[in-house]
Amino acid sequence: MNKSLYDKEIEFPSDKREHMKKCFHMVKGADENTEGFNRNKELQGQKFITYKQLKRIKNFFDNFKGNQKEPSFILNGGVEIKNWVDNELRKMRDYIKNTKTNKMNAGMMNQFIDPHEKKDFTNVRTSQEHSKTVDKYNPSVNESVKRINELISKI
Repeated sequence: MNKSLYDKEIEFPSDKREHMKKCFHMVKGADENTEGFNRNKELQGQKFITYKQLKRIKNFFDNFKGNQKEPSFILNGGVEIKNWVDNELRKMRDYIKNTKTNKMNAGMMNQFIDPHEKKDFTNVRTSQEHSKTVDKYNPSVNESVKRINELISKI
């Protein structure tokens, strides 16, 4: 379902950009090696944010085990950005889900399954290819197999 969201961008509101600037100034002594430093600088000037960026921010907050007063947490926007990202991702995903559900309710095929073509898995070996592999075995075995095949073909 989320595959359809990969190229999407949403507006990054000016109040969130201002919040990122405040967070940047709150952390004194942070350098480029501090996690979230480069992301914060980048987001301060962006008017749009991609789905991929939202997922990266969510991933940071989901895996963050430290204190909320740590520089990396603050540089990533703190609780305000965490809640905003969670909310925006939920809205984006719900929109796709609701659209597909509505199409199904209107009588369209299951929208949660991608259309695909079945592949032909039948044996593509020809009898000539098969006979080449049979010839590799012991001649007495080959004679027995040929005799059995002859008997079967007569039935």
